[in-house]
Amino acid sequence: MTAIADDSKSLKFIHQYGVGLHSDDKDADFLTPAWQKRQIDEFIDFAQMAEDLGYDGLSVAEHHTVRYTCPSPHLLLAAAAMKTSRIRLSTAVTLLPFYGGPIRVAEEAGMLDLLSNGRFELGIGRGTPNEARIALGRGLSDVEFREAWQEHLDVVKLALTEEDFTYHGKHIRIEQPTTLGARPIQENFPVWLAATSLESSEAAGRMGWGLMRNFGSEEEHRTAFEAYAKTSVDSGFAVDKGNMMIERFIAIGETPAEVDRSLDAMSRAFGGFVALYARAGRTVPDNDGEFAIAKDAPAKQKGRPAIAIVGTPDEVIEQLATALDETGAGRLLVEAFEPQQSELFAREVMPALKEIYASRNA
Repeated sequence: MTAIADDSKSLKFIHQYGVGLHSDDKDADFLTPAWQKRQIDEFIDFAQMAEDLGYDGLSVAEHHTVRYTCPSPHLLLAAAAMKTSRIRLSTAVTLLPFYGGPIRVAEEAGMLDLLSNGRFELGIGRGTPNEARIALGRGLSDVEFREAWQEHLDVVKLALTEEDFTYHGKHIRIEQPTTLGARPIQENFPVWLAATSLESSEAAGRMGWGLMRNFGSEEEHRTAFEAYAKTSVDSGFAVDKGNMMIERFIAIGETPAEVDRSLDAMSRAFGGFVALYARAGRTVPDNDGEFAIAKDAPAKQKGRPAIAIVGTPDEVIEQLATALDETGAGRLLVEAFEPQQSELFAREVMPALKEIYASRNA
């Protein structure tokens, strides 16, 4: 049950699961509790399957929108913790501004670590810019917004590592000595920060946390990871490839026809989610790789997500090996949208890619 960042000479795979996006219902009523409950039940079943298949971790994202049945990722992972015993459980990500204060997030992280017997890892993100501004303060200037965000990160770290802490910031003040009532089992509790900018990447380094990225080119990822590593070392933290994670969607099949069908399933689920997200004028984020569409995709792959890896097992292995080499990452956050694809990926891709990675990083 070692942390995802441990053992950097070994490649590790974390399976992301978009609750609601893995449904094959073509005419579903996403608003019915019966449909929503089925998505939750299927996720719990998948958690057990992912553990049996040998994935190192299982992660969920938080979204507050129709079809994505995960506005409360911590509750969902608490249920998964009761049905698994080995796999690491994480959020990618918890939307920190939405919890009424950073102490609440730290408390829930501590509870999840207790429930899972030391298997939880907290991923933190801001969410979409407009939503984060509403949560942190509508009237904040850009400078004040960045200050408020950094203070939230500071308090999360304090709460997870210190007893009887206080905090005197411009936007957050904790006057009375405070200690979490539910503290993590893990002595060095793992936290990952989702970042798109160099500024946020460097913030992860200063905090001594891992870095997750899904937006940008391979070159931009490498630049961000290098800036993160330098800031980490300058701040007194030792980091390596195990602290750096990139995300990829996976459309895989054993034959070209199966690959096309897998890609169609991904594009249909992904496109439907984005369309529902954007309804009523809601702004689709332009700095989140999970929302971006590939602009240079072939005609038959129109609508393919920008972070998608598409192909047979051998083709997927080659593409992911290249991505790891070019970015410098040592951890992969992957999402296949059907159980049979997740199984094929675990059986054919993971062992081969682990061997390639180990030989290149001996």
